[in-house]
Amino acid sequence: MLILLILTGMGLHRLGVLDIGFDRKLSRLVVRVAFPALLFVSMYKNIELDALRQGWVFVVIGLIVSVVLAFTARWSGRKLGLEGKVQGLYGILCTNGNNIFLPMPIILTLFGDEYVVYAFLFELGAALYYWSYGVSELREGPKFSLKRLFNWNIFALLAGLAAGLSGLKLYQPILGALELLSGMCVVSAMLILGSLLAITLETKAWRREVWGVVLHRLVLSPLIGLPFLLFLDLAEPLREILLLMLAMPPLLTTAMVASTLGADEELATLGVLVPTALSFVLIPILLLK
Repeated sequence: MLILLILTGMGLHRLGVLDIGFDRKLSRLVVRVAFPALLFVSMYKNIELDALRQGWVFVVIGLIVSVVLAFTARWSGRKLGLEGKVQGLYGILCTNGNNIFLPMPIILTLFGDEYVVYAFLFELGAALYYWSYGVSELREGPKFSLKRLFNWNIFALLAGLAAGLSGLKLYQPILGALELLSGMCVVSAMLILGSLLAITLETKAWRREVWGVVLHRLVLSPLIGLPFLLFLDLAEPLREILLLMLAMPPLLTTAMVASTLGADEELATLGVLVPTALSFVLIPILLLK
């Protein structure tokens, strides 16, 4: 299904329906409006005390893996001779995984609705690093800032967590509207990915830094999580979901964020597209029983 949506995005770009300008506007809508709605609704509908007791380790692992990858990305970036915003963008590509758009439909299909919450718990841990320090790689101001944690994404996750655990009953039309809004996230993300892929194929550009991103996201990240997989007493579905989360390619919207902040858009696009394409081969292998 995801591949068909990506191919549809490529076809719409060829037909002139999608272009880079429309991709940026659609991405802003998804990131600023639909994505927070998705975070809230999914956490609200699926969180339970039992899931939280089993899933708190996903928050911790998401944070630890992000921090370790940030250190290794800084070291490898220096070896590649990267500086300034290029180094910062490279670091974000290496540390910030696609923890929602790509794994959510996979988890829904393979494991069921009740397991989607673990992806959001992993994202919560990764987001704690990204918003307190990681985003500073592309923004002005102090490197570490707790103020950046007060944003719509973190608020939506925590509000959904609190509302779900407290048993708060939302007015059904409001919840229904949020569900419809959140439903555009995955479809829009895959269409944008297809459009960006078509643009990349047209330009035939290449950057050697992409191999560093592939190494960090698809190889090093699962290796960092290996001790947790070996020594934590997790039920079998949770072990597979954790492995899935550890092997996620970079977040799709990184390419859009790079464009709006004046970073290296070519590196951002290739750094997202190549690992994502490779993940469609790697992830089924990882999940083979």
